[in-house]
Amino acid sequence: MITISKAFGQDPVEFNDETAADRVGARIRTIRNARGLSLAELGEKVGLNADRMQKYENGARKPKTDMLKKIAEALGVSTLALADPVTTSYIGAMYAMFELEHNFNMKIEPTDENHVPGLCLTVDFKDSLYGYMKDWYDVYAQMKSDLEVANSEEEKAEIINAYHNWEWTYPQGIVDKTEKSLEKARLKRKIAELQERYDQLDQNDSDIE
Repeated sequence: MITISKAFGQDPVEFNDETAADRVGARIRTIRNARGLSLAELGEKVGLNADRMQKYENGARKPKTDMLKKIAEALGVSTLALADPVTTSYIGAMYAMFELEHNFNMKIEPTDENHVPGLCLTVDFKDSLYGYMKDWYDVYAQMKSDLEVANSEEEKAEIINAYHNWEWTYPQGIVDKTEKSLEKARLKRKIAELQERYDQLDQNDSDIE
């Protein structure tokens, strides 16, 4: 999988900041339409005209917290349903998973691993997110495997730290792996070309003899 660490040449945090208004506006528009309200009707409920509401929905402006609360109340939803998810609480984590369901068709499924009931989130292998999650799973599985054969607590700590470093610098690890794969592919093609050229020269020598 080929990915980049800086979306559109930007640091990911800058990209998230610049597109936050678009995401909030899209959520407002989706819920407003589901509620059967026009821009003017929603605006009237919160004391704004339709033009201002349209600016919010189009991402031209991002509503401040107090206004976001008013819009959420007018729509009959939690303010968290409009804001970007924050996973530092159980409710925030739930909204993050709702977002995954909405954006990536992620599904919640029952699991019974080792006869212990539980739940897991699944994504279709056809979805692009699957590739990213597979990269994560491969690194996680390797970390678990390495821990099983570690000879000391110090070695275990190093393995865990390496795993966390992969998370903290994501997606740099994937970028590095991709660049290495591309370089190997280029070298393989070059070797094939050189081998073909060598065979041609060898055949010419045979013809001369």
